[in-house]
Formats: sequence, structure tokens, C-alpha cells
Amino acid sequence: MKYLLSTETFSVKELFNPHLKEKGNYYYYLLEKKGMSHKEAVNKIGIKPVWFAGVKDKNAKTTQWFCALERIGDVDEDNFKIKYKGQSDERIFVGKHKENEFTISAELEEGEKESLKHFKTKKELICNYFGKQRFSEQNIEIIEALEKEAYENALRLFLTKRNKHDSEKSRAIKGLIEKKWEKWGEILADEKITGTKKTELFEFLEKNPADFEGAFLHAEPKSVRIIIKAAQAKRFNAILNELAEKKKPNNIHGEIVEQFGSYALGASKAFTRSISVAPTKFEQRFRKGTLDRKTFFTAEKFGYKIVEENKIEFKFCLPRGTYATVFLKYLSAWLNNAKKQRKKD
Repeated sequence: MKYLLSTETFSVKELFNPHLKEKGNYYYYLLEKKGMSHKEAVNKIGIKPVWFAGVKDKNAKTTQWFCALERIGDVDEDNFKIKYKGQSDERIFVGKHKENEFTISAELEEGEKESLKHFKTKKELICNYFGKQRFSEQNIEIIEALEKEAYENALRLFLTKRNKHDSEKSRAIKGLIEKKWEKWGEILADEKITGTKKTELFEFLEKNPADFEGAFLHAEPKSVRIIIKAAQAKRFNAILNELAEKKKPNNIHGEIVEQFGSYALGASKAFTRSISVAPTKFEQRFRKGTLDRKTFFTAEKFGYKIVEENKIEFKFCLPRGTYATVFLKYLSAWLNNAKKQRKKD
């Protein structure tokens, strides 16, 4: 099974039916975007605060709700549309919607097409891993350094690791920090740092040059939270994989996150229903609590149609918080395994 997640082949629709009226504290809107990140969409909306039920994939055509405290006009652009829908006294919050509906185009081999006829989603329990969207190459390196309590290396990566989305200004700042590492006074005195939010962090390091762990408390909070969430997700995935290997013999396998290798994908009713991941001492410093997450899920309303000879369009619904990429990995591995079994028979 071959598929590519792009705005032409992949769509996500938030299933949410709010009770709206003519007057209320919050204005509700339906947003359609294509090839646009959540941050880009928020900036384009142009008002703050705005509230969403969830963050949707950039590499998809997405339909979702948001609410705001003020009325804005409708927008009708090719890749960005806003439609005012009404008002409510209730604010949208993360997870307020019930589920998401996905549509994905894929290519199947002849043997996989035959096996697809026997795929029954209600019988297929799937490990509820965090998908690759929760991680980035940069964050994985930082997480691994934190796991080793190598706080200087973790902070250095956090402050200097470049990525393709960096602006010219950001690249210049990272280059300066890398070049002047440990020369905190010189970094503070540079015009690239003066007046930025990084001043507090380097003032702390100038006074506490050996406390790299404590320096994270003075780093940009949102970025640190993202790393901590990814770190807990990594531990959750590892615990769930161990459970799946133990409780479900002859499991099927696939890569959820390339850097972490192959995981067991199938679940069973012998699993505990949820896994709790306690915060580390480092994470507790940021008031991060225990992560509780269900161990498996099933896809609902699964269906497909043949678009071309070997091209299939799948449609399915997943509970909020689960990843379509995980379901697709499972489906691909299941079809491949079933094809092999048919050849043996």
C-alpha cells in the first residue's frame, strides 16, 4: 500500500455540531485551509484570542471550527476560507469535538485489493501510539539529551539547532549563540539579543554558568512545553510497544516514527485500558502532570471506493486525539501480512 499525505490526497474534517444562536459571548466560524500550518492560519485570521478544538495537519485539506470574541468577515480564497456560523455562550476548547473524519487516496497491489475485502475495522484493535506529528528531528535530539540528563547539550540544541522554517533573523541568532557559547556576557551585549525574550535566559546563565537545567526555566515556555509533551509521548509509545509485544503474539509491525524503529501495531482486549506516564523531576519543574492515555482504538465508519484500477479512496473516522497516520500504518501492515498469508495458502 502506497500513499502520500498531501493536500491533494489527504483531507481532515472535524465532526462537531455546536448549538448556536443569534446572540452569545463567542462568535463561531468554520475554517477551511489547504497546505497551511496552524500558526499560519491563526496569523491569517488576524484577531486574538481565538480558540480551536484541535490542531490539524498542514499536509492536508482541513475543515475545522474556531471561536472568537469578535465578529470578522467571511473569507473566500483558494486555500483559506472562513464562514461565520453563529454565536454561543460556550467557548471551544481542545478536544470539544467528538471525532475527525479522514479521506486518503492510496495505491494498492492486486493482492492487497483482494485482502481489503476481509478487513473488518470493528475487529481490529489498534495501538494508540502518538504519531510522528508529535515529534520533530530537533526535539528528538533534545529529548535524548534530557533522558541522559545531559542538560548542557540539551540546552545547546534547544538554542542553536537549525530547521528549515527558521527565518534569516533566527538563523543569525542561533549562529551567534553557537559561536559564543559559554560567553554569556558577550551574547547579552550583542544587538541581536538585546531586547529579545532570550535576554532573561542569558542573564541567568551569566549568574549561574553551570546550571543548564535551571536555564530551561527561563527559556521560551511554549517551546519547552512542546519538548516535554514529546518526551512523555516517547515514553508512552515505548511502554505501549512493550505491552503489545507481550500481550499479542504474532503481532504485525511498522514504523510510527522512523528514528524509534519498528513497533508492534495490533492491540487486544488483554491490554490495560490506559497507561499513565509520570513526569520526571525535570518535567515537574514545569508543573507538568501525569500523562494518561488509552492504549488502543478502533476506526469507525470505514469505507472505500475504487477510483482507478489500483487507486483506492479510503474514508474513516477516528476519536479525537488519535492519529490517522497510525491507523494507516496498521492498515498497510495488515494488508501486506494478509497478502503474504494468501500466497502461503
